Amino acid sequence: VVSNVSIKLKIGDEKHNLSELLDWLNDILQATFSQVEHTCSGAAFCQLMDIIHPGSVDINKVKFTAKENADILDNYNLLQDAFNKELELKLLVNGDTLKILDLLSWFKDLYDHNVAQQKYNTQEGFVEREVVSLKSRREFEICKCLHFEFLLLILLYSPVQTKYLNQKMLNFKKGSHESSFRNPATMSFIRKYGSPDAGSNFASSKNSLVLGHKCQEDITAFFIQTPYCLYLFHGVELQDENKAIVLLLGFFDKATGENKFRLLDVLHPEEETADAICTCIVEMLKKFRIPLMNMAIFYSNFPEHEDLLSGLKLLKPEIVSLCGLTDMAGRVCHSGVEKIEISGPIVNLITEIYKHFPSFPDSLQTLLEDVDCSNFSNILTSQCSLFCRIIQKMTLAWSDLEKYFGSLDADEKVICRLLSDPKIRLNVLFLSHALQPLCDFQENIDRGVSVTRLLQDASQLVRFYTASFLRPKTAELFHRRGKTSLIQETVGHLPRGEVEVGKQAADFLLQCSEELTDYLETFHSSVISFYTTVTVNIVECLPFSDSTMRNLSLVLCPGKKLEVTGKIVQDLGACFGVCSSAENVSLLTDEFLEYQFIDGGDTHPADQSMEEYWKTELRIMGRTSSFGKLIVSLLALPRTLKKEIIFEQVRDHPYVSVILDDDDDEDDEITDDDDDYNCDADDVTWNYADGYTVGEMVWGPIEGFGLWPGLVQSWDSKKPCGSMRKVVFFGNRMQSEVQADDLLPFFSFAKCFCSNSFATVMAYKDAIFSSLQVASRRSRMFFSPETDSKDELLRVMLDWAFGGFEPSGPDGLQPLSECNSIEVHPNFISPPQEFCLSCGSTPVEIIHPLFEGRLCSNCKYNFTETLYRYDEDGYQSYCTVCCSGMEVILCGHDSCCRSYCVDCLDILVGEGTFNQLKNVDPWTCYLCAPESSSGALKPRHDWSIRVQEFFANNSAMEFEPHRVYPSIPANQRRPIRVLSLFDGIATGYLVLRDLGFKVEKYVASEVDEESITISMVNHDGKITHVDDVKNITKKHIDKWGPFDLLIGGSPCNDLSIVNPARKGLYEGTGRLFFEYYRLLNVMKPKEDDPQPFFWLFENVVFMQTQVKADICRFLECNPVLVDAVKVSPANRARYFWGNIPGMNRSVTSQNDKLALQECLEPGRTAKYEKVRTITTRSNSLKQGTNDAHFPITMNGKDDNIWITEMEKIFGFPKHYTDVKNMGRLQRQRVLGKSWSVPVIRHLLAPLKDYFACDEVPLK
Repeated sequence: VVSNVSIKLKIGDEKHNLSELLDWLNDILQATFSQVEHTCSGAAFCQLMDIIHPGSVDINKVKFTAKENADILDNYNLLQDAFNKELELKLLVNGDTLKILDLLSWFKDLYDHNVAQQKYNTQEGFVEREVVSLKSRREFEICKCLHFEFLLLILLYSPVQTKYLNQKMLNFKKGSHESSFRNPATMSFIRKYGSPDAGSNFASSKNSLVLGHKCQEDITAFFIQTPYCLYLFHGVELQDENKAIVLLLGFFDKATGENKFRLLDVLHPEEETADAICTCIVEMLKKFRIPLMNMAIFYSNFPEHEDLLSGLKLLKPEIVSLCGLTDMAGRVCHSGVEKIEISGPIVNLITEIYKHFPSFPDSLQTLLEDVDCSNFSNILTSQCSLFCRIIQKMTLAWSDLEKYFGSLDADEKVICRLLSDPKIRLNVLFLSHALQPLCDFQENIDRGVSVTRLLQDASQLVRFYTASFLRPKTAELFHRRGKTSLIQETVGHLPRGEVEVGKQAADFLLQCSEELTDYLETFHSSVISFYTTVTVNIVECLPFSDSTMRNLSLVLCPGKKLEVTGKIVQDLGACFGVCSSAENVSLLTDEFLEYQFIDGGDTHPADQSMEEYWKTELRIMGRTSSFGKLIVSLLALPRTLKKEIIFEQVRDHPYVSVILDDDDDEDDEITDDDDDYNCDADDVTWNYADGYTVGEMVWGPIEGFGLWPGLVQSWDSKKPCGSMRKVVFFGNRMQSEVQADDLLPFFSFAKCFCSNSFATVMAYKDAIFSSLQVASRRSRMFFSPETDSKDELLRVMLDWAFGGFEPSGPDGLQPLSECNSIEVHPNFISPPQEFCLSCGSTPVEIIHPLFEGRLCSNCKYNFTETLYRYDEDGYQSYCTVCCSGMEVILCGHDSCCRSYCVDCLDILVGEGTFNQLKNVDPWTCYLCAPESSSGALKPRHDWSIRVQEFFANNSAMEFEPHRVYPSIPANQRRPIRVLSLFDGIATGYLVLRDLGFKVEKYVASEVDEESITISMVNHDGKITHVDDVKNITKKHIDKWGPFDLLIGGSPCNDLSIVNPARKGLYEGTGRLFFEYYRLLNVMKPKEDDPQPFFWLFENVVFMQTQVKADICRFLECNPVLVDAVKVSPANRARYFWGNIPGMNRSVTSQNDKLALQECLEPGRTAKYEKVRTITTRSNSLKQGTNDAHFPITMNGKDDNIWITEMEKIFGFPKHYTDVKNMGRLQRQRVLGKSWSVPVIRHLLAPLKDYFACDEVPLK
């Protein structure tokens, strides 16, 4: 311990400049600290103490990668033990910058006054984390390395084939071998599974294999950066006949391009409970410093694997569990058969038959399965394949069985009666058909096929069962959304005669139709219950959704890379925990698109394996690549789940160097194969007239930001367009047309780089990072920073860029194979500028707002009328391109509701496109993934702004136009937050939910108690009701907000000209308009705030001209008039002011009830097709000038409109206002003050381009 330091100056008196201190620390430790916060782990101070007084700190105990407070505290405790100086541990552990700076300054003084001339080898005290392959340079053919406590590992080897290392490699301290800890359970496992002939040879051998500390460090370094699969095999039999738990790690070794396994340990936990085993796993991983966060996949045959997985997911939620696959067929078979009404008699029949199996004649025994059926319950729950074979062979031998048992004594007549029962035979025939796919799936598992293949088979399995009993549309909806509630609703089931029961069962039904007439309904119910139960149970056992399972192999297949979309990659990234934030999602998508863009299509050799392909690609991507991490996670999926095959691979695959304690001096040199890359492909470029080829990296101007890195893209036409260049910029993926003279080559990095933007604009920093990744990939540069930090990698790449991109220089930045990335469809059509993109007619009037092309006047009207019309499933009613079309394909991207018709796809993109896309699930549309567009259907790069300008409210030209908000990409949309003033009975909330919006918050101001009660009852209290609008202040808005939408309509009593006692806008209830105006101004965002904010104000049409003019003057826009008579049976003209896009488009009906008769109860007849405006007055329900005529007749008598009918007229659900024992007049009063639901739906529908939506279930 350092207790006395001989110096003349009091330590810490000198003041040091921060940059000088960091420069000194980096020089002493050969490190790259850029901020004092980077030293907060305490590891650097421990190294400094070891420099000043060697041996005072045990460097082996220092945790150099400490991030948790507990590990940081351990480091500072080691430091505290080395001297008498009292450290303020709490402040240091919490990262107090001033305290850390004081300590660093103290060490600088101590160093200067004591050991300034000493040199220190930092490499001895710090193990640098680098890319490590577990295939060492000195590798044995047979040896397999196993982990033990104290990091001394015993290794199995074959005495005949083992190659011995030179004695010079034995770097153990004296006595380390003698003190090695041998785990008896592991030794027993080795003897049984380690080698086919290990047995006694191993026990009698004088050689002992141990693994040193350095190998363990390599393993730690490897798994710090590599996703892995953890295997836990329960009940493994050892050589000593005991049973134990075996832990294995499976992973893809990027250096060798192979899937490998590492035996972690063999356990005998004191308690074999899920909690105890989970604790053992966590402690084992912590001991070997293997990050739990890199566990991508988990598989176990432990009976309580659900509880085990729950424990692990508390620590890392995004773990893909394969535990349910191996026993899925047995459990699903059991649950399905139990749903058959007469399953008990069937099992009893099989049991009784097999009791007589030994006495059967040879001919009958040959027909049946020879099995011990003393416990059929066990067979049913665990041996699906065997049970299925028994059922199938019984169907073939049924007649023979009837003859045999019919010839026996009366004692066996019970069996005869069961065999002759047509109900039992029908169900057995059905089970032989329905269980066959499950049987095939189980046989694939028993054969040891890969998990990728199993998942594809599972997807087909689900589709087989859903097609057997669901209507096609319901089945497709279920596969897309995965909601089990869809298959449990009878509305989606096939009719009785169309449910698939198998050919044999169907033939038997025809043959015995008279006998089974009364049983058909029961049989149908049993079949539906069987299919429903089986489907639900399969889906619950699978780790992914149907679409994800089908896309796994697509992403890994090099030849199909162009079929992969960004949405597919994002979904997989979420499943495997690669995307934990929106920033990570964006980075993952950018990296994938870059991978797709650079190499184009299938350029890998035909004889190259998938593993070899990804070995090369992963080296190019670098170890910090998010897309690379996703690929390694996918490649870590097990090649098999069969225990015996995995143990053989553990035995047969050598993957690590070992140190052999033996006297043999033979030195065997084994080195890794060099990783060569195919760089012979000729670079083919598409040259413009004067420089800057397609795919070339450039710097281009972005207004407000200066120069920004980007890529030159091809034009939509076959020839370049003069001196203009189309550039897509990194990071934000914006497209722009730029003059070639305004571009600069990317190798002018030092000249174009802006340090100010880099320090202050995150998007610019991300763009620099992405562009340098592309540059390094093209230049074949591989960086190995000292840490896994993105900032550290960026620093290294910046140094390379400022140094001139050496050694390849500017030539290395050229595109690799641009010709592969330019895909011209065989039926390519130029963008139609002279004819209508929708109908093909001429002349054209305006541009198409979404796609490059134009529209005629007729299609313009059709477009405005139908673009924002949505069906009950939440998707557009008509095609996004032409706003017509009968057969459409739907976009599968989150929150995107667009559809595309067969004509637009086959004519504008290419013949057969629609049929091709029908097989892509989910398919991401051209507006969500513009990079996938081809042919003549090209999205406008500024479509999100154009479509809003297309629907701009031009009725207010005397005022400044509203601010236009660009549509938000589907993956960036968030739930909507609404403030509703004068909310009434929550029409706004009802419409938003009907449209499928995710409503994060809905705050409603309403003073009428009856209206509040109706809202609370109908919406389960999800609406936050607040005080009178007059009492809402800016403080409240700040507390509840921020809001995305403000809606409201102040009372019209004092504004309507039909009220002779009206007080106008400035008196009575008319003044409440100014409360709306006041809060609108409080909530309006600043001009530089990009977040969309919308508002809507409603009031009566019949107001004085001056009142209307005053409202327009305050709101700074003119209203649009929308009459509910176009979408309902009642007249209800209203003015709407607001900035919602498309407010002035024509209102059209969807499935709304347009005639009064459609709203009436049975037995009632409407005398009028439309009725006049319904108000709070009871007489407003009568028609005619003097309120003299009733609108309805019933049983020959005149009658008025019932309240339930009035609710339908307004568009509300039946009995919406039937709460609180309210009478007819009370219910009419609240309805008379409400909005028309179809009208509000029409006005709010365009907001689906801005905010997240749920998938609306099929009604």
